[in-house]
Amino acid sequence: MPFLTAAATAGGLLFAPMAAQNALATIAAIGATRLEAEYEAITPVPWVGRHRTASASLTADISATRYRIAIDSRAEGFVDWFVDSSVAMVSTGLVTARGLMPLRFDSSVQDGPKHRRVLVDYAPGEVLVSVSPKYGDWGFPATTPPQKLEAVDPLTAILSLTLRLRATPSNPCGGPLQVFDGKQRYDLRLRYSARVTWNTDVYKGPAIRCDVEYIEIAGFDPKSAEQREADREDIRWTNITLAEINRGELTPPLKAELRSNRSGKYTYRATKLSYGRAR
Repeated sequence: MPFLTAAATAGGLLFAPMAAQNALATIAAIGATRLEAEYEAITPVPWVGRHRTASASLTADISATRYRIAIDSRAEGFVDWFVDSSVAMVSTGLVTARGLMPLRFDSSVQDGPKHRRVLVDYAPGEVLVSVSPKYGDWGFPATTPPQKLEAVDPLTAILSLTLRLRATPSNPCGGPLQVFDGKQRYDLRLRYSARVTWNTDVYKGPAIRCDVEYIEIAGFDPKSAEQREADREDIRWTNITLAEINRGELTPPLKAELRSNRSGKYTYRATKLSYGRAR
C-alpha cells in the first residue's frame, strides 16, 4: 500500500500542489469528512502458496483546514503463527490553498521482539527526524535535507492520491508521489492504464487502473549495478486501482498488485470502504 507535478515552495515548506481542487472544495462546503477503509494482503508463502498474510485499517479525517490519517496493520493467518508483526502510523497536517502541508509523521513498527519508532516533524525550511532505536546507518547515499523537503510522508502521499491533488485530464492517476518515510526517499510514478467498472461487495462503480513504477532515490542499502538490474527485471508489473467516488472527486485505493518473477503475485485489496461526513 502504495501513494505529487513539481513541488511548490512556500514559507520554506514543500506542499503537494493542487491540479484539481474539487475534493477539497467539497469538503470545505460540507464540513469535516471521514474516509474509512480496511485492507487485506494476499501474498506468496514459501512451500505453502498464496495466503492472507496481513490486514490493515485506514482512517482519514479531513476538514477545511486540517487532516489526520492513520493506518494500523498486523500480520494475519499463517505468518502470525511465527512472528508478532504490526505497524501503526499517523500523519497530521494542514489543508492549505496550495494543498496538504504535513506537520508530523509518527510510525511504530513491531517485528517480533524488535520495536522501532520514527518521528518526522516538518518545520519551516527543515525536516526533523527522531528514531529510537537508531538505525545502524542512514543508507548509501543518505537522504539529504533538500530531498526530505521535496517529499511528503507516506500517509500524506496516500491522502494526496485520494484527494486527486495531482490528477490531470491526461493523467487522472496523478503523481508522481514523492515520499520520505524517515530514512528512505523514493518516488512512485503513476501512469494511467484504463477505466474499469468495479463490482464487489466493497464498492460498485467506476474506477481507474494505474501502472506504478517504484524509484529508489536515497536512504537505501547499497546495490551493485547487477543487483539493480536483477531487481528491475524481477518486477513484471505493478498496478493500483482507485475508486472514483462522487463523480471522481475522491479516488481511494481499491487494490494494488505486484507480480514478481521470483516469488509470484502480491495482492492488497480493500475489504471495506466508506466515506461521509465526520461524526
